[in-house]
Amino acid sequence: MPGSEVEGLFKKGLEALAQGNTLSALSYFENVINIEDSPVVSSYYAFCIAKERGQVSKAISLCEKAIKKEPKNSLHYLNLGRIYLVTNNKEDATKIFREGLNYEANQQIVEELNRIGTRKPPVIPYLKRINPINKYLGIILRKKIMLRIRYTLIPLLLMVTVASILLILFLPEKQKVPPRASEAIKENLVEAQHDTLHTLELIAEDTTWIFVNIDDRESKEVLLNKGDRIKWSAKNVFSLKIGNAGGIKLIFDGKEIESLGEKGQVIRLKFPSPIISRKDTVTIQKRTETAKPAENKLADTPKALSKQSEKPEELEKQWKLEEQEELEKQEELEELEELEELEKPEE
Repeated sequence: MPGSEVEGLFKKGLEALAQGNTLSALSYFENVINIEDSPVVSSYYAFCIAKERGQVSKAISLCEKAIKKEPKNSLHYLNLGRIYLVTNNKEDATKIFREGLNYEANQQIVEELNRIGTRKPPVIPYLKRINPINKYLGIILRKKIMLRIRYTLIPLLLMVTVASILLILFLPEKQKVPPRASEAIKENLVEAQHDTLHTLELIAEDTTWIFVNIDDRESKEVLLNKGDRIKWSAKNVFSLKIGNAGGIKLIFDGKEIESLGEKGQVIRLKFPSPIISRKDTVTIQKRTETAKPAENKLADTPKALSKQSEKPEELEKQWKLEEQEELEKQEELEELEELEELEKPEE
């Protein structure tokens, strides 16, 4: 076999070894060693048979022969140290690795030493680490260290336990809610649940124009013909402007509101409220100068009249302004009633 092919096989064996595939490396090195038995090939072959076949004694013998032939080649020390690591003999492996570094710098040997890590010297330096005396003394020292750690940790654990118990006992008392406060919270919850149940149903007995504001947020404008029904819901309040008080029936939270007014009257209402304002009630009168067909049912509604007298945008602004003024008046009246109630002498 030409020398180039031997070099190729040896190179492939090194690549397989670098990838951790010792079995493939063994196959390549075995083919090479049958052709050319050099110290380097013999050294790598020795490590592979120790790792894959467990032939540790033969491997050590081959590496020692390679060291005798080339005592300053660090590769032989690398492979011999690895063979000792196969048997978990870290002490002899460390000695061999360090001996190899004395002759030549080798990065692989440095990496192996880093993996082993620094170990403490034996208790009795002139005896080997594996000596039973050193092992027994090492066990005793480790037990003493563990006892010291336990004696340190036990008081700390007791302190943490006592602190946890004190926190459990005293913190909840500070966080307890007073009875009156809890009752107030329950009442507020009941009121909040009740707010969501406000309903307002309108039944038209005649053609009627309606403007409604729900919860001071949503505004709607509808025209109901006779027999039409409509229903709204609100969390807090309804504000209404009705163009024909006598032509509508209101049912608030299941109860009918009676005596809203006469036909043709414009009224403002607010629900829920003890006050129903009719101060701004307006009687809508037909204009005599404009002839209207008798069959036009929408002729008497505020919306129809607004088309003759004012622009829709201006009229809507006027309605909103009047509605705001009425709300302010109702709030003032409610405040006065509350003050009167407070000023009454207690029985």
